[in-house]
Amino acid sequence: MKAKNNSRGNGFLINGGGSLTALGVALFWSATPALAQDLDDDEVVEASADQNTNDQAIVVTGSRIARSGFDTPTPVTFIGEDQIARQGTTNVAEVLNDIPAFRPQATSSTSAIFFSNIGASTADLRGLGANRTLVLIDGRRVVPATVAGGGFAAAGTVDLNMIPTSLVRRVEVVTGGASAAYGSDAVAGVVNLILDTDLEGIRANVQYGFADAGDDDEWSASFAAGTSFADGRGHAIFGIDYVNDEGTGDCYSRDWCSQTWNTVSNPGNVDGLANTLILPDISVALGTFNGIIIGGPLRGTEFNVDGTTFQHDYGQYYGAGIFQSGGAAGQRDEQLAFYQFFPLASPSERVNAFGHVEYEFSDVFTGFIEASYSHVEADTLGAQRRDIASIVITRDNAFLPAGVAAQMDFFGLPAFPMGKMWNDIGPSRGHVERETFRIVTGFEADIDDNWSVNGYYQYGQTNYHQIGENTTINSNRAFALDAVIDPGTGDPVCRAVLLGNPAAAGCQPLNPFGNGSPSAAAIDYVTGTSEQTTRLAQHVASITLQGDLLDLWAGPLAIATGVEFRQDEASGTADPISTALDFYTSPGAPIDGEVDVFEGFVEAVLPLSDDAELNGAVRVTDYSTSGRVTTWKIGADWSPLDWLRLRATRSRDIRAPNVFELFSPAQSSFQSINDPNFGGTQFLIPVLLAGNNTLQPETADTWTAGFVLQPDFGFGDLRFSADYFDITLDGAVATLGGQVIVDRCAAGATDLCSLVSRNATTGELTQVRNFNLNLNTLITRGFDLEASYSVPVSTGSVTLRVLSTIVDDLITVDSSGTSVDRAGQNGSPVSQPSGVPRYIVNTYLTYDVEPFAAQIQVRHVSGGRYNNTLIGPDEDGYDPALPNSISDNRIGAFTYVNLNASYDIWSEGDRNFEIYGVVNNLFDKNPPVAPSSFGPTNNVLYDVVGRTYRVGLRLRY
Repeated sequence: MKAKNNSRGNGFLINGGGSLTALGVALFWSATPALAQDLDDDEVVEASADQNTNDQAIVVTGSRIARSGFDTPTPVTFIGEDQIARQGTTNVAEVLNDIPAFRPQATSSTSAIFFSNIGASTADLRGLGANRTLVLIDGRRVVPATVAGGGFAAAGTVDLNMIPTSLVRRVEVVTGGASAAYGSDAVAGVVNLILDTDLEGIRANVQYGFADAGDDDEWSASFAAGTSFADGRGHAIFGIDYVNDEGTGDCYSRDWCSQTWNTVSNPGNVDGLANTLILPDISVALGTFNGIIIGGPLRGTEFNVDGTTFQHDYGQYYGAGIFQSGGAAGQRDEQLAFYQFFPLASPSERVNAFGHVEYEFSDVFTGFIEASYSHVEADTLGAQRRDIASIVITRDNAFLPAGVAAQMDFFGLPAFPMGKMWNDIGPSRGHVERETFRIVTGFEADIDDNWSVNGYYQYGQTNYHQIGENTTINSNRAFALDAVIDPGTGDPVCRAVLLGNPAAAGCQPLNPFGNGSPSAAAIDYVTGTSEQTTRLAQHVASITLQGDLLDLWAGPLAIATGVEFRQDEASGTADPISTALDFYTSPGAPIDGEVDVFEGFVEAVLPLSDDAELNGAVRVTDYSTSGRVTTWKIGADWSPLDWLRLRATRSRDIRAPNVFELFSPAQSSFQSINDPNFGGTQFLIPVLLAGNNTLQPETADTWTAGFVLQPDFGFGDLRFSADYFDITLDGAVATLGGQVIVDRCAAGATDLCSLVSRNATTGELTQVRNFNLNLNTLITRGFDLEASYSVPVSTGSVTLRVLSTIVDDLITVDSSGTSVDRAGQNGSPVSQPSGVPRYIVNTYLTYDVEPFAAQIQVRHVSGGRYNNTLIGPDEDGYDPALPNSISDNRIGAFTYVNLNASYDIWSEGDRNFEIYGVVNNLFDKNPPVAPSSFGPTNNVLYDVVGRTYRVGLRLRY
């Protein structure tokens, strides 16, 4: 058989005596070529002096064409298994997120407060969202594993935690649009995980990690084995990974976090200060653990359990908004409630297993079957219920202290407003189980010496189960708080029970006065368990034909053509209270939706000369939900000199909304929002998240252009590449965020005002509907750079590698025509989209001389702004009287240093037994002040765990 596909899919094809060596060289020359040197030794050799005369035919990620040579116009970055091993990572996402083009939106540090999708890690290229980065395994699609929720993990995306790292040979990243090659979701690019289906022998690894702060213990073990059978015509591999990450403590387990920095509203510009202040020692002024009267002549009265009262210490409070600085914040039990309980990094436990068997039935036909299984469990604590300025206590309340009742009579008050943080009820407790299995079968066949065909069928399913224990029920809490004295018994009773309201059956009166005052019976009545199950299923069938159509002046015109079918389904169940949105926070009603996709594509490579070629592709896609769309790509590659290669691509890419974006029912959450109708005063407002079945596909115009330099100056190996990217996405499916919706409505965007509800009498915000919308435009532009220099030393080498992504623009234009550029925004403000730094530079210095290897990794994040929609004192146009003024809008540059090393205890050829260690955040740098939904810093960008250690043993035999 002349053709053997090393990846068993649409990733790589090696023809006629092909070798992994040729593949490694080809990938390097086709790449941007990040981390290229980290491929196995047998995959990296010196390139042929004449690249284009090499007769090896390969298919590079981002293309379906098998061709000779090492050139492709689309930039491809890749990571080898050696780099994954060096860093001791138990998750492929950890290494991907070190590539500056990625934004680590969904990690254990950004999901801890949110129940949905805890334990999941996704890939987000270009800051365009994980739902615009297509993840493949050996060139084939993977069933999604994430659901809709309030966190940063996009729904309907692949969880990289399900990939067994013990079998990952390398990861390929196409950093440009690839919809014409792979279909929907590849707007930002493609992550292709190439597994080692040719593994011979065994690999085993055990590892332990922990944080310098005394938490975040992590145990992991992996085993993989592969062997040939039937005189080499068959091959089988199997791998299994186990990881148990115990997570961290809450915010107060770290000194930097316990300073509780946050934003404080100052709409009156008190003391000539800005409208928004960033201050330490923050606590909630409108709700305390004891309960506090927040308005009227009794304002500031707090309650003790014994019925006595005391006056609240407001510290620095500017008369509006939720927060104060100082005062009661100096007491541990009065710390900012938003930062309590939930961990800085959530714990999780997972098992991943994968098996692959292939058999060469004849010289021209090979078949394969593979299966994988992943089980992830994760737990976290949420925040306690926070009734901030949302309780009304009437004069006849059964638990009202006598002294306060007398004061109400003196002032003639029939009721007063009260706020309370329900620590005596406690935090909600979230548990998620995610089970994903996948089976694939397919074939490869040669039709003749020129043409070949391959195809596969895949079925994948994710079973997702989420529960939220100790979650308060809104209607029950309302009934229980409205307690009066039963005239017949003299005991407290719910007013609704006394009035015979059947909806209040079983109501137990709730005493809000003093921390610890509610009875166990009342707590049981006002709390419940939210529960949601979701089943995600995916069918994929694909067949591809490829070969040389014509012999032309500079070589054959190669084409690939094929058809694909895909069906994505989502269905589930939820408890009645969640369905009615009656929990304080809940996953909402179950989803029920389906999207069917039929596709056909053609791709061609036209050689223009020995040094130049054109590549083009067209794909027609028909969606059951939104109709037919066409995508296309054209690229050019030219090597005018031996040491210089130029490349460029232009593509039209699409992404149709997935089942969650279309069909997700409403879910409830609470967000801090500054209301411009009340001078920017801060309120805690219920925000609903939901799908939108009127959404249309996104369309993107993508440009990439760049060059690769590899001069030969005799000593060492120098490589440099630079690529410009420009992606303009029209009709982008996204949520604006509660704050943006309110701000745009106040500025005159009447279409967005339909998403905002206010009290008809007072005009105060009562609800914001943060639904999916087709926004006008999403634009990102910038540069990817890499420089690499390797020098041979004794039996090894010393290599310096520098990677950088420079982002000029990350612009969102909403339906009102208002644009915000979040390039250079290092903060992730509450209720607003996260930005990206202006640039990130990753530097790797590697010393590898057997039996010892060591690497220093330096990650530099440029300085930037906390919030690009605000103006600080060091910026032009700053005026503290402006509603968009902030006391400090600057975040300084940050540099992290990581160190890893390994030593071969025993080595014999390709077999070895080694000990290794890793230290991350070597100098234990605390993150900068940048308040977000997770705490006082931006957990997306900065390390919140602190210095961590990993040590392990690894066997290859």
